[in-house]
Amino acid sequence: MLKILDFFNYAQSESLWMTHFCTGCCSLEMAAAMGPRYDWERYGYLPTPTPRQADILMITGLVSKKILPSLLRTYAQMPEPKYVVALGACSFDGGPYNDSLSVIKNPTEILPADVFIAGCPPKPEAIIEGLEQVKQKIKNKIPSAASQGGLWKEMEF
Repeated sequence: MLKILDFFNYAQSESLWMTHFCTGCCSLEMAAAMGPRYDWERYGYLPTPTPRQADILMITGLVSKKILPSLLRTYAQMPEPKYVVALGACSFDGGPYNDSLSVIKNPTEILPADVFIAGCPPKPEAIIEGLEQVKQKIKNKIPSAASQGGLWKEMEF
């Protein structure tokens, strides 16, 4: 029975479906990573339009107070196990808009990310490398950071 579960774990790690929560310009680099030069589908990554089928929530851009309930609702709709990737500087510290009153200063305290991909915007190679890190977490059976903590469990959305 254990070998069957190991096979399912391997199969899930090699075919990751993701939903994209876009609030910024880093999604342009995601489009480059999807394109023919980098072709992230050959690595097993597939974007899906609904969070109900996604393994990864990829957050690009800043998180404002107004958009936070939608982000948490999107995360709540994902099936377990679910992983969060923070793409670009804005998604984990507000980037150049950090001093704005409407921007949440550290959204990863609310919804902890499993992988941070730095850059403004990050290069497509960095995006694929970050997704490979998620693959390794699944293969090594490391639970997602948001399932172990974060303020999102206590919030109403």
